[in-house]
Amino acid sequence: MSSGGEESGKRNGQVLEEIVRGADDYYNYLRKKHATGTRLDAVVVSLVVWFASFVVLGVGALTTIKGSMFTAYLLAAFLAAIVIGIVAGLVTYTVRRRRGFKFAQLGDLIQKMRGGEATSEDGLHLMDAMHQASLVMKKRKMDNAFEYGVVAFAIVTILGLNPGIGALAGVITYLYFRFEALRDSEKEETRYEDSKKALLQSL
Repeated sequence: MSSGGEESGKRNGQVLEEIVRGADDYYNYLRKKHATGTRLDAVVVSLVVWFASFVVLGVGALTTIKGSMFTAYLLAAFLAAIVIGIVAGLVTYTVRRRRGFKFAQLGDLIQKMRGGEATSEDGLHLMDAMHQASLVMKKRKMDNAFEYGVVAFAIVTILGLNPGIGALAGVITYLYFRFEALRDSEKEETRYEDSKKALLQSL
């Protein structure tokens, strides 16, 4: 009877160790994605603001300036739009950095479990925290899909001088990354259910 209890406790401890290792890997992944997402947001905002500013200033030039001054004004509008876009990107980056890393609590829970005797209840709390983080990341990836689409639209439109083709490239890019986000979310959901089931069976 005692041998069975020891075996069950050993199996439970191994499952908890695997959960903590998996949580630590996932936490490091989230930190890297946060840093990448911050930079991506800054780039996207810069591109969108630059594009919008140049369009507004360019339309103003078409309706108000004629002759040789048009080219000079258009060049000035292009440079001014670049400056505006860069400033907008820097502001976005600064704001995102000041908000900090929203999954810091998950890191604290991992350190707590590493520092002492982890119980099955702690393991369940950790898995639930990972699950909540994965739901937030799913939304983030969906937002990223839209941002990637915007970047593709801007780049293709600028290089190809064709908004129609740019829009098509943007839509295709958005749909692809949206599909990837949904597929990754399904994998995370399956991993969560399997880990929780394994922990409950080890009790």
